[in-house]
Amino acid sequence: MIILGIDPGSRITGYGLISKEGNRLIHIDNGAIFTQSAKDFPQRLEQ
Repeated sequence: MIILGIDPGSRITGYGLISKEGNRLIHIDNGAIFTQSAKDFPQRLEQ
């Protein structure tokens, strides 16, 4: 099973991806998506 976790934010959105194999959790990837804070909120959502 692969699990995607998302930490939503209006300026920075974080994510993490793990795999569950039996009783083990294995890190696959994680990171953040940055938007330009100078833009209005609707424009950041569109980005």
